[in-house]
Amino acid sequence: MLKLIISSFSNTVKIANGLNPWTNVYGLARTFLALSLFITLIVTGHQNLFPNVNGELLRGIGFDFEKISIFYLFKHNLAIAWALSLFILVFVMSGFLPQLSGILHWWAAYSYYSSGIVIEGGDQIAMILTLFLVPVCLSDPRTNHWNKPKDGNRKAFKLFVWSVYAIISLQVSIIYLHAAIAKMSVDEWVNGTAIYYWFTHETFGVSDSIKVGVAHLLSNVWVVISITWGAMLLEMILFGWIFMKRNSWNWKLLFISGVLFHFMIALIQGLVSFMLTMIGALILYLYPKSHHLKFKLWT
Repeated sequence: MLKLIISSFSNTVKIANGLNPWTNVYGLARTFLALSLFITLIVTGHQNLFPNVNGELLRGIGFDFEKISIFYLFKHNLAIAWALSLFILVFVMSGFLPQLSGILHWWAAYSYYSSGIVIEGGDQIAMILTLFLVPVCLSDPRTNHWNKPKDGNRKAFKLFVWSVYAIISLQVSIIYLHAAIAKMSVDEWVNGTAIYYWFTHETFGVSDSIKVGVAHLLSNVWVVISITWGAMLLEMILFGWIFMKRNSWNWKLLFISGVLFHFMIALIQGLVSFMLTMIGALILYLYPKSHHLKFKLWT
């Protein structure tokens, strides 16, 4: 048994050393994560996200570490902090100097999470993922994360980065596991009626433009039950991906399903920033990081 474990580990290391982890795939994920916060800051504005009284922010997560927040450092002029954050996010999306922008990206994500008053789960996920991506960015030998991968014999760095990706995958799988299990403790999710109540909720329900069409669907009990239980089933399957053996199609099916799942949530509940964050997470979780995407604009 020990020999089998050692042999399997050695084979995994050998495969990892032969694959390049610094492709534009992780760059695309970073772009979705940055775009999520960028849209939040642009659409909402700093007056609503960071109101303060006598120069003191109304919200903090309770640690001295929050004092490194951009919005804490510029609490007397939040417009500067807002503009600086937007600049950082554009810098991240441009792909230039990931060694620097990786750190700045986490700083911006952490700053919003620790200082903003309109926070949802996607903001916490973005903060965690950008932190995990810092070592990936620091070890990237390219000047732009959209550039073609550079060949090189950097076995130690490659193995380290693939280990980071494994940790990210574990984190994303746990997110979906927690989402599914949390629903199972709520009666409305168990009996299949939760979607009806969410879709008809006065605040978080569907918009007026599609309310008539959705109401027609909700009149069918089997549609309501299928959507409700289907959401939990998909979340459990996405969690279980971490135990599955990848082939040429299963990751594509799960990736498309996950993107459509979060797109529908954004369409119904308006959580666009959350959708973008989770698409970034799905890219890091499901998409083969060694497969460089062929974008003619950057290649």
